[in-house]
Amino acid sequence: MSGQPAYRSFLVKAALIIVMGAAIMAVLTGGIVLATNAPTTVSPTTVSGNYNTAGSYGITGYPTLTVNAQAPNIPSFVKNPLAEKRGVILLVYVAGVTEDDQMLGYFNAIKTKYAAQGSFFSFEARHASELGDLLAQLKISQPPAFVVISPDGSVYQEYTGWISEQVMSQVVANALAK
Repeated sequence: MSGQPAYRSFLVKAALIIVMGAAIMAVLTGGIVLATNAPTTVSPTTVSGNYNTAGSYGITGYPTLTVNAQAPNIPSFVKNPLAEKRGVILLVYVAGVTEDDQMLGYFNAIKTKYAAQGSFFSFEARHASELGDLLAQLKISQPPAFVVISPDGSVYQEYTGWISEQVMSQVVANALAK
């Protein structure tokens, strides 16, 4: 008979743990439900201008980014093609980084396909000073970067970070078809 009080004590403690656990779970679940069902207030905004046109980067409502080829610190290999009304396709990458080396391979394959229609240039990031202030005009601060500049100097597309061969190829094809 001496085992009965210990057995009852164990059952009381176990029941208390289960009841408290259920109470805590109910409070947390109720809080989550109330938080997700709270009304959302949207304040009206005033929109001015035409936001139905595409600009640089494919974002609507922003002015088109344009390269000033007449700037004193733009290299001739960028000035000359733009003066000849040829597009400029640029890749800035870090050699030895697997993804960047992969993008360089894509770039070179696309270059062989479209070399007659555009001017292609690739630069290791450590040689980016050879680009003068072009990267500053393009607002690029770190590699990898892939840029397609239209013959009129406007930026057709600009990507920072890794992109696939299919995207790179399609962007070049679209830009050079214009």
